[in-house]
Amino acid sequence: MTVLAQASNDAGESVTHDLTDNRVLEDFRIPFGKWVDQAVDWIVVNLEWLLALIEWPFSFLNDILVETILEPISWVWVVLFFFVIGTLIRNVQVGLFAAVSLAVCGLLGNTFWLETARTIGFIGVAVVLCVIIGIPLGVACGRVDAFWQVVRPVLDAMQVVHSFVYMLPFIYFWGIGTVSATMVTMVFALPPLIRLTNLGVRQVPADVVEASRAYGAPEWRVLFDVQIPLARPAIMTGINQTLLLAISMLGIAAIMGAGGLGRLLFNALSRQDVGLGASAGLAFFLVAVVLDRISQTEASDKGSLFRRIRLAWLHRRDPEQLLVDGSGDAPAESSDNDDVEESFAEVSAQERPWMLVSAVGGVLAIVSVFLTWTQDGGFISAFGRRSDENIVGESFNGLAASGGSWFGYLTLAFGLTIVAAVVTTSLAPGRGPRFFTTDGALISSLGLLVMMICYMLTSPASGTSPGTGAGVYLALVGALLATVGSLMWIRCAAHAPLHPLSLKIGWGRIIGGTIATLVILIGAFSGWSFDERTDQVVSAETEALIEELRQKALDNPADAGPIAAEISSLRAQLTLTERKITDGVSSEGTGLGILTLVAGLIGLATTLPAGGLFGREEQRQWRWSTVTAGIGVGVAAVGFNWIFVHVRSADPNYVSGVGSFLTTIGGFMLAATALSVLREFRRSKIYSDMEPIPVPQTTTTGAESSSIEQPVA
Repeated sequence: MTVLAQASNDAGESVTHDLTDNRVLEDFRIPFGKWVDQAVDWIVVNLEWLLALIEWPFSFLNDILVETILEPISWVWVVLFFFVIGTLIRNVQVGLFAAVSLAVCGLLGNTFWLETARTIGFIGVAVVLCVIIGIPLGVACGRVDAFWQVVRPVLDAMQVVHSFVYMLPFIYFWGIGTVSATMVTMVFALPPLIRLTNLGVRQVPADVVEASRAYGAPEWRVLFDVQIPLARPAIMTGINQTLLLAISMLGIAAIMGAGGLGRLLFNALSRQDVGLGASAGLAFFLVAVVLDRISQTEASDKGSLFRRIRLAWLHRRDPEQLLVDGSGDAPAESSDNDDVEESFAEVSAQERPWMLVSAVGGVLAIVSVFLTWTQDGGFISAFGRRSDENIVGESFNGLAASGGSWFGYLTLAFGLTIVAAVVTTSLAPGRGPRFFTTDGALISSLGLLVMMICYMLTSPASGTSPGTGAGVYLALVGALLATVGSLMWIRCAAHAPLHPLSLKIGWGRIIGGTIATLVILIGAFSGWSFDERTDQVVSAETEALIEELRQKALDNPADAGPIAAEISSLRAQLTLTERKITDGVSSEGTGLGILTLVAGLIGLATTLPAGGLFGREEQRQWRWSTVTAGIGVGVAAVGFNWIFVHVRSADPNYVSGVGSFLTTIGGFMLAATALSVLREFRRSKIYSDMEPIPVPQTTTTGAESSSIEQPVA
């Protein structure tokens, strides 16, 4: 198979690689590294003030705590201070242990004491900033479900991604040293504090909270006088887990250039110095034990430091399990409905005509990709491939690299999804895959409609005039039919939520839609293509200069070598300094940035009724959420297609820009705002007792006398 990738050899001739050949991966390469490089360069040039603002609290606290307090002060006062702190927070035994342990660190030598002080300061700054950020976020997550739904996947990413992955951008933005090391430590150590604070607030008994409100307490009193005090054990456990994870990051901090005992251990490992490693390891252990013991609560004194660090590491992704006392599964509850049969609601007569309309639209979309999409040249592919600018007399279908390419592939995918949703619902309503139903059909239809409208309104590459084939128009007609049919189908479909939706306005979904639209806006004005092809960047004046140098070489053969080197140097400089960058709104580009931005704004408008701003009726929220998801999928499809059309067919040194990537992410974010509602809705169920309950004939008709229809609530 050669449908996925085409390349050019050194002679400029078109070559293909079979799909089973590993070399096809070089032709089908996603330029993710270049996108990140483009974004980082823009941030460094334009947001230097923001980077300095973020850096300030880290550098200020490190300077105050380490250089101003801990390093100049006598070790005796530090030991006495920890004795007092340990005694006041815990007890005299812990205070004495802290004092003796730090004294031992000092007696190892002045170098070890200085690094001990730096370690305490480094961990102190990291934990203090984690507390300042983590506890308010955790409280907000505990009180606002929508906020927790947004924060939770971010925490998952912070814990799943290894620190080696995200330490590089911190080093790039803020350099090697304590500041960047503290930031990386915070990213790793912050999630348990947020999660446990959220859990502690949610575990406060509801009757206590309601009683405080019933007595007229305002919300801030409920929070500070009831919820936070009762959540204190969970919050303290979160602080302790954050401290332990910060300690475990000292080795990574040493690699990033931070001082402390981690640096001594790193040096000992590099030089294989057993003596230095033993002394540094002892000091490291003592400091870790002191900080752990002081931060423990009375109920969590059990267990050695090694066990506690091991448990903190094992449960870094699910710290809530640390609060569970005992083990064993809860006994299974007996079901009250063991004697009740259930089935899904059959397709009604109202649904069938609109399902047929949707299916016809899906079939038209499928057929369209096998018809002609472009003539006499490529449409999208011509932006990145010179050979597609003018191909007189040739035509290409929706799957060809010079035709619809990935626009055609997604048209086929959307059409198949629409047809599958109709067929599955007709044959086995409610029993097929989740999105092979009415809302899945509407999402696919709207995604196809947004994608095809953007494709139709796209401006061709400069200097080209490709013709539009019948396949494009047929795909657009199919998208319109499928959208109309799905919109009418969802109005009469028998669907109900698994659980009652919240009666509150879904501000989290609305804010999420706003953020997604801002990402699409940034993507629209960012680079959609980076053209570094030499024949593109050489201006007329430069070409004249090169031609003049060539003529000199012909007139003076003895100077041909230096002149050739000068020409090569000039071309290299042009490639670096005169590359052509086209954004999503420029008249020289496709204009896809403007089109996707308009679609994103429409999607943002639909999040208002989807979030319940104009009424909290459940069916209304579900339908509007489906529309939001469909528009978001369409926006994401446009950015995705632009990227992969050029991944498939573009000339070397032509890559898609970070703007198309941001548009794709923004579209998915917009669609994700609707997932919480879409997950709840399923085909309605009909519950029938084993022994039918007789119902008067005057109130029922036909088979309805032996069953009770009840949507899932």
